[in-house]
This record gives sequence, C-alpha cells and structure tokens, in this order.
Amino acid sequence: MIDQFTIERILDAANIVNVVSEFVTLRKRGVNYVGLCPFHNEKTPSFYVSPAKGICKCFSCGKGGNVIHFLMEHEQMSFYDAAEWLADKYGIPFQRRELTDTERALQNERESLFVVNQFAKDFFTQTLHTPKGKAVGMAYFHKRGFRDDIIEKFQLGYSTNDPDALAGLALKKGYTKENLVKAGVCLEREDGTLLDRFRGRVIFPIHSLSGKIVAFGGRIMNSKAKTAKYVNSPESVIYSKSRELYGIYFAKQAIVRQDRCFLVEGYTDVISMFQAGVENVVASSGTALTAGQIRLIRRFTNNITVLYDGDPAGIKASIRGIDMLLAEGMNVKVLLLPDGEDPDSFAQKHNATAFRQYINKHQVDFIRFKVNLLMSDAADDPISRSELIKEITRSISVIQDPIVRSVYITDCSQLLKVDERLLIADVNKRQREQYRPAVQTPATAGEQLPVSGTSGNVAGNTGENASAAQTDDGIEPELSPEEQLRQDIRKLKQQNLGPIMEKERLLSKLIVRYANRTFCMVDTDEGPRAITVGRFILQSLENDGLEFHHPVYKRFIQLYKEHGEEPGFDSERFFISHPEHFVSLTATGLMEDRYQLSDLFKSSTPGSDDSRLFELTTHIMADYQMELIRLEIRKTEKMLQDPEILDSADKLKQVQTHYQDLLKTRNALAKKLGERVVNL
Repeated sequence: MIDQFTIERILDAANIVNVVSEFVTLRKRGVNYVGLCPFHNEKTPSFYVSPAKGICKCFSCGKGGNVIHFLMEHEQMSFYDAAEWLADKYGIPFQRRELTDTERALQNERESLFVVNQFAKDFFTQTLHTPKGKAVGMAYFHKRGFRDDIIEKFQLGYSTNDPDALAGLALKKGYTKENLVKAGVCLEREDGTLLDRFRGRVIFPIHSLSGKIVAFGGRIMNSKAKTAKYVNSPESVIYSKSRELYGIYFAKQAIVRQDRCFLVEGYTDVISMFQAGVENVVASSGTALTAGQIRLIRRFTNNITVLYDGDPAGIKASIRGIDMLLAEGMNVKVLLLPDGEDPDSFAQKHNATAFRQYINKHQVDFIRFKVNLLMSDAADDPISRSELIKEITRSISVIQDPIVRSVYITDCSQLLKVDERLLIADVNKRQREQYRPAVQTPATAGEQLPVSGTSGNVAGNTGENASAAQTDDGIEPELSPEEQLRQDIRKLKQQNLGPIMEKERLLSKLIVRYANRTFCMVDTDEGPRAITVGRFILQSLENDGLEFHHPVYKRFIQLYKEHGEEPGFDSERFFISHPEHFVSLTATGLMEDRYQLSDLFKSSTPGSDDSRLFELTTHIMADYQMELIRLEIRKTEKMLQDPEILDSADKLKQVQTHYQDLLKTRNALAKKLGERVVNL
C-alpha cells in the first residue's frame, strides 16, 4: 500500500507533460498543451494537458485526470502499478505496509518465478537466432507469414531437441531446480535430473496484463512425434490459465480505442490479425472460455466479437461457452469466416481495412446467429424445434439487462414463429431456476462452473441466492470496487436521485477548489472568526441532518470532516493526491473545467471573488436543499394516495401537516433562490 505522502511526492515530482509526451504528441497552446486524444480516434486535437494544475482532459470523450490516472487509462494499469511506475521513474521510495511472513514468502516465490520465466524467454529468443533456430523455428514463423518485427514484438522463440539445454544453462547460472520446475520450464525425472519441457518446439510467451511473462506455449516441430501438438506451462502461483488471455498485453490499448475485442482461439490467429492491423484481438488459447477471462476483457470493453471458422461441428461444441459472455453483461456478436478459412489464414490475405469491412458487414448478434445455426438442424422436426427453443431461451435467460432480454424475446418470437408469451414464460422459469438454492456436490478440480449470477444481478433480479454461483476457480465472485461503485450510482439514478447528486457534485467541487477560502466572518465571544467554504457546507449539512447520497461525494465530506481542520490543509492537493483511486480521480475531474470562478455568473454585480464565492456557495446549498424538499414532497404525495393512510384519520392528519410544512419550506427556499440558474 502507498500512503498519501508518497502519492503527493510522486505528483510533485512527475512532470505530466513529459509523461504524456511519451505516448501523445503535444504542442504548446497558451499555458497548456494540446494533442490528439489517445483514448479515441479523432482528427481535431481535443486532448489538453495543464502543467500548472498537473492534469489532462479530453473535451471530446471526457477521459483524463492526473498523471497517475492517465497511466491507468492509457496503459491499463492499476492505481498501485501506475504509482509504482512513476515512483521508479523519478526515484521516489515507497512506504509499504510491513508484510507478514506468509506474504513475504509468497512474494519472494512470485518474484523468483518471474525471473526464471524472463531467463527462459531470453534463452528461447536467442536460440531462435542461432543457425539451428533459424533453420527450424524462424523458417516455421516465416512460413506462417510472420514478419521479423512481429516475431520480435511477440518475443517468439525456439527450443532445440536437446533434452536439457535450458536446464543445464540455468543451473550453471544459479537458478534452483525447485524454481525451474515450479515455473514449468523444466520437468524432473525420477532420478532427480531435469528435462526441458518445451524441447523441439517453437515458443509463444504468454504475457500478463502488465507485460510480465507468466507462462509459455510450445508447438511441436516434428509432425511425426507421438506427443501433443501444443504444450503449455502448468499452473503456478503466477499463472492461472482461467485468468489469462493470450495477446491481452498487446491488445489492451486498441481494445479501449476501438471499444471492441475480437476473440479467437489460438496464438497464430492473434499474431496474424495483429500483423494485418487488427490489434484489438485476444485468444483463449484453445481452452474453454472462463468467467475470469471474460472479466479481464470487460475491464476494457463490453463489446466482443467471437470469430469462428466454417466448421459447424467446432462451432456447436464451443457455442455454449458464449452464454457466459451474456451472463457477464457483454454485448456479443459472432463472425463466421468463409469456408476453409480461420482467423490466421484470413488475416494473411487481407489488410486491416478489408478485414474490418468484412467484419462490419458479416458480424451478427449472438442470439440471431444461434437461432440460424440451430434452425438448419431442426428443420420441420417438432422435437428438434422444441429443443432449439429451449436452447435459445436458456441463452436469453442469462442476459442481465431486462430491456435487452425483452428485445431478444420479441426477435426470437418472430424468427421461430412462436408465441412471445411462451418464450417469456420459459425465460422466467429458467431465471427462477438460476436463483433457486441447489444442493450439489462440489465441482471437481478444473471443472467449469456456471457463472449465472456472478454480477449479483444477472437477470434483473436480486436476492440472497444471487451470489450463490461460483467462478471457475471455485471462489464466490465479487464485484470489483469500481464495478460496485458504478452499480451503486446506477441504482441511485434509477431512484430519480440524479438531480440531487448533481447538486452534491457542485458542493463537492466547492470543497475541492475552495474549501480553505474564507466564506464569511462571524462575531464570536473571542472576536471575529473566519468561516471557510468547507466549514459552511459541513455545518449546513450537519445542522439539517443531511447526508450525501453519491458514495464518492459522501466520502469527500467524510474526509474533509476528518482532515479539514488540520494545519496547512490544502484541499486541492489533499483530494487530488488521495490514495483512494476514485477520490483522486473524481477530485481531478472537478478541477478540469476551463472556467474560473469569475466566469460563473454572467450577470454578477461587480465585487470581489470572495463576494461571488459567498453568493455561489449559499445559492448551491439552497438549491441542494430545494431538491431534497422536492423529493420529500413527491414521497409525501404518494403517501397521501396510500389507502392505509387515507383510512386512518390520525395518520392522514399527520401526513397532511408534514406536507404543508414541506410546501412552506419550499416556498421560502424558492424566494431565496429567485430565478437564477447556476451552472458550475
């Protein structure tokens, strides 16, 4: 963990212009810098960098933040990893929490295996450029049509048929037998000697999201050898095949830019498509798609296109796994390539433009694709058609969004020529089954478990059974903090609290920008006392017993209450450098507006900034109170229509009195607010 002092040191030391310039071409415009946004395609520069504030912002797509947030978005790093990257770059030591003995041992093991894998990667790539490697490994890659720059980018390699070439060199260099076996690059014979796992194979390193090598895949070169065509590293403390996707490290930025991910099956499919210019592509490496892999994709986009070759048997065997994508809330399309083509061969024959044109023309949504695929088998056989309908309703039932479900049901009713009410009934039945408590034996090791309910609201339902489903590794799924936060905010908006949260945003903006500024002076027994903007907002909320609804803005109030009175408290610095990611990101967003305080009122009377600040703060607070009053009035009006209230004279009188008090308060606030509309 990183403390706030270290974060502040990082932000003080990091030059945001220099860091952003490593990824974006910037030119000076006034006091700021401007360039083409790296997060979406554009022709006119709308990405601004402010060295004075230490923030960046795209005024087209809205993405931005401080230098840590930029790295998080551009490099798809975690907050911790981005801060660590900058700390290493600027020579700032971390202040970390003391690890337990168990944690320290696990960390040491992980670091050791990463070192072993890096050594193995270097060994394989160097072997590829030896005479024997060029004659076999490089010749194979060139035959597949891979360019040298692509071979280098994906760090492809080769291992000769020598039984212990890697093992012998590694032991000489001091690597332990235990770590070589744990990393999976070597096998241990019965006599205790080591054998190279990937001997006689071309090597495909598998990178983690951050670019570290976690495993290898090897393809045999001897077609007559009685062994598996592909061999992968075994699972270890750094590699879980259910959580890794081949090519994700190279594809993540393109996935974000294109807002779509292409899913293929094998290593060569990824490399060929990447070489053709379609870079937003990953592979499940021949394994069944897992919930962990889907969540990895969902970090970057909700849109996925699955590419299939023309083999109907292969499609039907793997199509069931796509239901998992639907259950995870993904928007799924399917692309069927021409007969005899796979993503590798098709990419070899087409450039990026032609490939994308084909994709845009031929990709279809998954449900329609599944209907058309299975209809060819069902023909006019009633039994087969009934099974087809059950297959379709099973897929629809796992879709989270009720509107999307409804649209698919209507479409399928027309395609299948089945009464829509029957489809709705079957979908509802399957949803009830998904949330019904089930007594089952635990899944065997390595078995894929259903992921229906992994988000806690898969089919628009909630309840204690919504979290009963398990992920592929047997662990009950949990939403990430980011997903949970977004879900909480969506629920608040569904409760018509959007206008209230907008006023909370304005008050939070005042706290971040002007919390330390004097709001007014008051006379006390000890003499005149300055009341700051932050103190006024806090006292106003406490006096009226109010509490923010928006979870991040609520956190702003809590943090200000805890630290706002500390000597030297600087609200901008405190919130922008706060180690809680969503606090710092939201605070930075509140600092990104182009306009200053003096521009806020077009009709302001002449006066100091402090007088305008007083007017602005009191007005927004009254506006916030007005929104809360309006909400309470709406609730009370509903109560006055409640038969239970109407049948009780005492209750009715109590509610009516409360309603009249609310109207009086509303009228008083309306008089105070006047007709002015404030936009901050």
